[in-house]
Amino acid sequence: MFETARKYSESTYYNKTDLEKEMDYYLVDPLWHEIEQYRSLFRQEFPLQGKKTYLIRNPLVNDTMAITQEWLLAWLMKHQESSDVDIDLFWLKEAERERFTRLLVKMRYDKEMNPRLLFQEVFDHFIVDRNLELALRSYLEEETNNLLLKLFRLGMECDKRTAFLLYFPTLYLHHCFPLSAFVTMEELMDRLDHHIINMDVTSNFLTLLEVLRLKFSDEMLSLNRKDTISLQKLDARELMERYPMLQKESIAFYVAHRKLHHYYTLQDYMQNAGVCYETARYSMEKLVALKWYQKQKIGKKFVYFVM
Repeated sequence: MFETARKYSESTYYNKTDLEKEMDYYLVDPLWHEIEQYRSLFRQEFPLQGKKTYLIRNPLVNDTMAITQEWLLAWLMKHQESSDVDIDLFWLKEAERERFTRLLVKMRYDKEMNPRLLFQEVFDHFIVDRNLELALRSYLEEETNNLLLKLFRLGMECDKRTAFLLYFPTLYLHHCFPLSAFVTMEELMDRLDHHIINMDVTSNFLTLLEVLRLKFSDEMLSLNRKDTISLQKLDARELMERYPMLQKESIAFYVAHRKLHHYYTLQDYMQNAGVCYETARYSMEKLVALKWYQKQKIGKKFVYFVM
């Protein structure tokens, strides 16, 4: 049961229009009903734009979130000492720039500030929409709410100036302020589709994750390119020291399966690490993201080549 629905929700996330382009018209409605039944198992309310929208937190979404967060952590580790953040304040009036610059300096150098005071200053002095404050501020200030979901909500719910202003205290709260030098809220918003289909915003969220994942992977590939040759020579202990975001099972698998011009399968990983299919798939996707393997489909299954 739900095998077809799973295919159109987890291999790629289809909406009904996508399905209509691929299938005969008379098959679409019954299949779409099955897809909606399956997705309801993973449905999480996520109100946006004053509407009762929702996310489908299925394995595809959760795995993509986890991989993106791993990339974010890896990027921060590479730039943890960085304090030089060149920020263009063209969104602000001249009279506002000096005040906001002082606020940015505090965020850049003061690690002990109360993030709620930062949000309060932004809302009090730079944002005039009180309704927006009531709807959004408590969500952004709650540290347990996921940073990626916060960025998504800013991109979907705010104009570019407001998203720009709230981006910095949001990053500060999550100890990610250096990220403002690497990716802007504006570029994330420019790639988002703000059209909500059937109140399901999952495709929109996956778009944001894809933008971030590509930026992180390109950056980390550039940083790690000079390490490519030595990667083949490092033992498990050295790899663990360089890549603490990876599980030891993943590193052990790579050390035992890194022969050039050979390919490996998820079954190889499952057997080597003693894990289930989903764990093997998630682990291998992280290694693909690190460019340790290249993923390719042969027949009906994916295989993984050593880079």
